[in-house]
Amino acid sequence: MSKPIRRVVTGHKEGASTVLIDDKLDPAPGFASKAATIWQNHQYPAELADHDAAQGKAYIYNKGSLIRVVDFPPNSTGHNHRTASLDYGIIIEGEIKLELEDGSKTIVRAGDIVVQQATMHKWNNHTDKVCRMIFALLPSETAKGPDGKELKDHGIPKKYQVDEQ
Repeated sequence: MSKPIRRVVTGHKEGASTVLIDDKLDPAPGFASKAATIWQNHQYPAELADHDAAQGKAYIYNKGSLIRVVDFPPNSTGHNHRTASLDYGIIIEGEIKLELEDGSKTIVRAGDIVVQQATMHKWNNHTDKVCRMIFALLPSETAKGPDGKELKDHGIPKKYQVDEQ
């Protein structure tokens, strides 16, 4: 079991830099993994907020940025999905297999970074240890497949989606 995630958020109060939030987050179940949303913005450029912009909700949001920590349990198999965004996945603990739509598979380990460009993929942890990753999702231009059709979010449960604002 991975340790809780400590989140420290800085900001400004009364004209000075200060710590606004210092708390611990426990990843909550979702998909075949557990995730904790650290922070999110609903626009670009990002709003500098003096409140908890994540509010504990694990949404996928394509108009702004989002950062979350995901724990993939031992011996777990993910499902194919895509977010229509540019994602950076940083492995900080353990290892995991990244499987793409064409069947290619790559094992990534602690210290590796995956740059995901709106591709269909799944994460499979076939080890006996938790794999912890940090994901930063950024808005991107509309991704298009080889046929020129727009690639949209796919395989994301409704409860993790935000209606367009």
